[in-house]
Amino acid sequence: MNEKEKQGKYIDISNLSWHQVMELYACTRCGMCVKWCPVYVQDSRITITPKEKLRAFRKIISAQNSLRRKYFNPESWIGRILCPKLPTEDDIKAAAAALYECSTCRQCHFVCPSRIDTVELYEALRRSLVDSGVPHIDTHLPMVASSKAYDDPWQQPRSQRARWTRVAKKEGRIKAIPNMLKPPENLPPPKPIRE
Repeated sequence: MNEKEKQGKYIDISNLSWHQVMELYACTRCGMCVKWCPVYVQDSRITITPKEKLRAFRKIISAQNSLRRKYFNPESWIGRILCPKLPTEDDIKAAAAALYECSTCRQCHFVCPSRIDTVELYEALRRSLVDSGVPHIDTHLPMVASSKAYDDPWQQPRSQRARWTRVAKKEGRIKAIPNMLKPPENLPPPKPIRE
């Protein structure tokens, strides 16, 4: 496999606000987020900490948008020396997998001395990944397939969606079965899920 085949997709960050781009580079790597992250307590891989997620995306975005790449041909001898290496598909997949390992509890935002709004930034980065055509991470593939087949991630047919209400009424957890609402007629059809 040559270098061009190993390179990943270009991540388009045009959906990020200027404030979010600044937040991406505002991390001081102090480590306060690591001390308070509930995900890190359960799985102590450093790659899933907020500071490492931001570092990985800074590296990807900086390499793709480097001024050196604009002024020097990356294929020339001087370009190979001066231009940063583009991220590989594996780099992008690893950064994406770490980005999705977040409970979005906002604890890192509350303890961050730079007040980086990590949850909003992560959501914008996730949108960038989807819009750029980065494939789903392996743990999401069953949910995507189920959403396409059943319109829900729980792999249950539509006829079984309200089954929990009958069980809950029988067990006395609810008093009455709620009426099912029909969607308004003037809504446009839902957008199809992209792979």
